[in-house]
Amino acid sequence: MSNIPSSFKRLFLTVAALFVLFNVKAQRILTGSVKDSQQHPVPYCSIGIKNSKVATVASEDGIFKLVIPDSLASSSVIFSATGFIDRHLQANESKSGMVITLQEKVFDMGEVVIKAAKLKERIVGQQSRPMITFSKMFDQNVPSIEQGNIFEIYDRTLLKAYNFYIMPSSKFSSITLKLNIYTVKDNLPDSNVLRKHITYKASSTGWQHIDLAPHQLNFDGLDKIAITLQLVNYAPDSNNNFVFGVSAKKTIAKDLLFRYQSQGNWEGNAGTFIANLDIKYSKEGKKLQLTDKPLIDEKPEITTLANYYRYKQGALESGYGKNKKGRYIDLGDARIYTEEYGKGEPLVLLHGNNGSIADFYRQIPVFAKHFRVIAIDTRGQGRSTDLSTAAYSYDKFADDLHKVLTAMELKKVNLVGWSDGGNTALSFNLTHPELVDNMVTIGANLYPSGIADSLLASFKNLLTAQNPPKSPRLISLMLEQPNITTKQLQQIVNPVLVIAGSDDVIKPEHTRLIAAHIGKSQLQIIPNATHYVPFEKPDLLNKVILEFLNPSFKK
Repeated sequence: MSNIPSSFKRLFLTVAALFVLFNVKAQRILTGSVKDSQQHPVPYCSIGIKNSKVATVASEDGIFKLVIPDSLASSSVIFSATGFIDRHLQANESKSGMVITLQEKVFDMGEVVIKAAKLKERIVGQQSRPMITFSKMFDQNVPSIEQGNIFEIYDRTLLKAYNFYIMPSSKFSSITLKLNIYTVKDNLPDSNVLRKHITYKASSTGWQHIDLAPHQLNFDGLDKIAITLQLVNYAPDSNNNFVFGVSAKKTIAKDLLFRYQSQGNWEGNAGTFIANLDIKYSKEGKKLQLTDKPLIDEKPEITTLANYYRYKQGALESGYGKNKKGRYIDLGDARIYTEEYGKGEPLVLLHGNNGSIADFYRQIPVFAKHFRVIAIDTRGQGRSTDLSTAAYSYDKFADDLHKVLTAMELKKVNLVGWSDGGNTALSFNLTHPELVDNMVTIGANLYPSGIADSLLASFKNLLTAQNPPKSPRLISLMLEQPNITTKQLQQIVNPVLVIAGSDDVIKPEHTRLIAAHIGKSQLQIIPNATHYVPFEKPDLLNKVILEFLNPSFKK
């Protein structure tokens, strides 16, 4: 710059200084620590802004530092840790040096204990490393990155170990990896099934072995799981070099998983890691989607009732049932809350006893691709209010539905009712057949004795207990209603799909009785499922319902 005038030089340096100053101010740094309700550090908490590349992972001591650009200054920061409920920190709540307290997730029961007399053993996945491999390298500056694989497993599977191959060209003194395990939906990871974090430290390349036996990771009824790794800590080699990657090979299947951070979207790429699972398994067993232990020595129908609470956490975290665009319809003695998704023919979803719209969180996104989905909270449940004091009845719920549809100016709808919602749908169909196109009932009954005797006994005990339930009218409803006759069923002329789980609390003969007395009925028993089919078998249930509503979906 010797030939450039000194005045221009000064201007250039001033502009450069302002540019640096601007870029320093164009971001803010959020620091602090993550702790549990007892104020113990929460290690390796994932922290980030949804659908962005702004992310980090807290240290083993829960300490974190997150750099947030001004362009995302108004966005909330999400804190996610295994075994804890996600915490959303709003922009106006954040400050440097703050302590983020996470609440532990409540698990009603322990993990599944597989008691099969004989479990077979095998290795699932890649057991050898081919000559030609590749790797999407881990970035030591972005510990939030996750990479992993999808593995096919059996009806009952116990994980003994996870093995993977670190590229020989990797350079490090030591690394700490966090292992995550997810259920799989649409061939991508869905829900994290771990209760406690699992970490692994390595100081060499080649094959690595993570012993999973101490964690008692048992799965009942999942056909696939996804296992991913995150780099949460590292030390470079003696020359201060750091390179780390897990070997992979090319395949047609998109089993190679990647996402930038825990609040981002997954990508499935062609290929698979050189990794495998050492498992024990059985091909026979009930297919439950979560991994909690059933009540010991309880009858199946009581266990089924307890299982209900396992799935509620996922429903609560789904966002359904609390949409800002939700709508209330005033009925005078009640305000009925509704949410709508998608376009097309109206498809009304009616939840079960003491449930809410969120219970259909595995159905709504699928059905909304083909229908105008209208999900409704029954009066006194979910977000719907109730000013009445009279006993509940399915006829009253059906009358509420009629008023809601009238307010929406709907002339013809498809109905999907689960449990109490199915009973309401039957009552509505009998009263307003002109408004119903097709109807689906899931675990419905005609009268109380259609429910397993032991479950009815437990309901009676609830009403006479020293500490009665908060909603006794809902319990009384199941003990006293419905009261629909088979002669009334014969009046239903529109197509009806009658669904129940093979291990439903609704007696099998009762479900068959319903189907037998409706002229245009189809009966579908979902194998290895209980009364909670929408939770346990969402993919199969959704497929069956869509094909019933529109046979062209079978193609």
